[in-house]
Parts: sequence; C-alpha cells; structure tokens
Amino acid sequence: PVIDGQRYLSKALDSLLNQEFEDFELIIADDGSTDQTEAICREAAARDSRIRYLRNDQNRGATWNFRKVLEASSGEFFKYAAYDDECYPAMLRKCMDVIRADSSIALVYTRSELIDENSAVVPPQCSPRWDSIATSANHAPVRLWQVLWWVLHGQACYGVMRASLLRQIRPFGSIAGDWVILAQLAMLGKIAEVPEVLFRLRRHSSNSWNGKVTPLQILQWHNPRASQLEKLIPFRVAIVLEHMKSVSYLPLSPIQKVT
Repeated sequence: PVIDGQRYLSKALDSLLNQEFEDFELIIADDGSTDQTEAICREAAARDSRIRYLRNDQNRGATWNFRKVLEASSGEFFKYAAYDDECYPAMLRKCMDVIRADSSIALVYTRSELIDENSAVVPPQCSPRWDSIATSANHAPVRLWQVLWWVLHGQACYGVMRASLLRQIRPFGSIAGDWVILAQLAMLGKIAEVPEVLFRLRRHSSNSWNGKVTPLQILQWHNPRASQLEKLIPFRVAIVLEHMKSVSYLPLSPIQKVT
C-alpha cells in the first residue's frame, strides 16, 4: 500500500525483489498518488513479472488500502510491506523456514534496525525499544498479554503471516491497525522471532508515527472519511474499542472471549 511514495519506493521495491526467497507475488496498491509513484511502479512491473500494480482513483485511506492488498492476494502466506522500509535479502527465506516448520505459528518476524532518510543506520542509543512479542504459549490469553504488554512500534506486523488466519481477523481498523492485527494473530496462533536483524524501519519527517502528528491526523491518515463521532473518541479509548471489536469478531469460543 502506497501513496506519494516516490522518495523511498524504489529502494523498498529493490529490497523485496532481491530477496533470496523468490517465489512470491508483489502487489502494489497505489492510493491515488499524484507524484512519480505510478511511473516508478509501472516501470518496475515491466521489469519483473512478480509485480501486480493496482491503482485507486482517489485517496481512500491507509485502512482501505491495506485491506485491498490482502484481498488481492492469493498465497498461503502473506507479508505487508511499507513503501519506505527495507529488508535484508535473507528476510523472507528465514521467516518462511520458521513458519513452514510449525503449523501452530501465526506470525514470524525478525529483529529490526532503524534507518534515517538516507538509509543510514541510526545508532542503537537513539533507536526505539523494539517490540518483543514472540510467544510459544499454548493459551490464547497468555499470548495476547505478551503482545499487549510489549507492542509499541508494531514493526512485527511486517513479518510473514499465515494467510488463512489473517483472513479470519478484522484487517486494519480505523486506528492502530498494526497493534490490533498483532493482538488478533496472537489469539489465533503462536508468534516467533528470527533472532537476526533483517528488517529496516525508516524514520523520516513524513512518517505517520513521527511524534509530531496528532491523533486526529493519524485517524484521517487511516480514513479520510472518518465520521465526526470517530474524531471525538480519545486515542486510547479508540484502541481499547478496536481490541474489544476484535475479540468479538474472532472465531473463539465464548469462554476464550471472556477470558
């Protein structure tokens, strides 16, 4: 999913197309970009048949666009990718090795590093506390607690997921979609971490989480057509409501939902 991503998009595409694991389709959903994003995507698609480029006629918001790439996919496994992040060549291969070896795993992610606008690694002392949400617990409430307690940046959402489970959950709600997806996956299966830095999360001035945006701006980024009621709900309350909706939606037993 991308909108107006010309500055970083080529690097993001190259990092995916140069993966050691090559058997995948790369679906790009362009949410009405007005810069050179369309040209970059069409040129890349002409070079690599694994790319499928879809273009929306207008900006429908991140929530709609993240749902679109999932709905357009057909693989047994799925990975979200941001237009401004990068992956090391071994990322997909190592994640696939783990998730294929254990059918109880819903998601596998790798350790991460922070990069700046020029793809230089940000010193560890200036980096965020990364999410550490791996859990092999057999009980859904225990796995859920691990995610709720440790999730912060949601970078694990860019790992490899089991598509059959991802299609059972509420894909990206109106706000904090990455947190909510991780929580839902934890209720349906185990989460594994590859103990190597293979994912590169970029920090730049246009990030939706750059610390300068307001909760209202984040909501409008997710959904430009958000209702007045949604705009009035405090950020933290909205996140709690998203989690409650998820528990109600998931295919869990009544006892599991109450727990």
